[in-house]
Amino acid sequence: MSIIKSLQAEIIRVARKEIKKELEPVKRVNATQRGLIANLRRDVTDLQKEVARLQRELGKAIPEQTEEPVETKEVRITGKGILSLRKRLVLTQAEFAKLAGVSTPSVVKWEKQEGILPFRRKETADRIQTVRGMGKKEAWAELGKEK
Repeated sequence: MSIIKSLQAEIIRVARKEIKKELEPVKRVNATQRGLIANLRRDVTDLQKEVARLQRELGKAIPEQTEEPVETKEVRITGKGILSLRKRLVLTQAEFAKLAGVSTPSVVKWEKQEGILPFRRKETADRIQTVRGMGKKEAWAELGKEK
C-alpha cells in the first residue's frame, strides 16, 4: 500500500510541475496584458481630465452672442444627405416631413433625387438646416414622440 501512495504522490508532484511549466508563458503574457490595460486606463483618465479642463477654458473664453443675425452660406443639401439624416434621427418620411414643414411626397422625391436639392423657399432650406443640428431626442421631442 505504501508503494501505491508514494507513486500517487510522485505522480501528483510531477503533474503539478508540468502544469506550472506549461502555464508560465501564459502567466507572462497575462501580466504584460494587465500592464498594458493599466497604462490605457491611466491614459483614458488623463485624457478625460484634459477634456474637462479644455471645456472649462472654452466656457470662459466664449464671448456673449450678439443679437444680430449672422449671414449663412448657401446650404448644400443632397438627397443622400436627407436620407442619412432621416435614418440617423430614426424617423419615417412622414415624421421628417413634419419636422421640415413640407409634405411627405416632397421628402420621398428629395431622397430619390441625385445631387444638390434646389429649394423653392429659403425657409425650407433653413428648416432642414435646423433639423440637421438636432439630435434624436430633440427631434422626437419636437414631434411629441417618445421611445
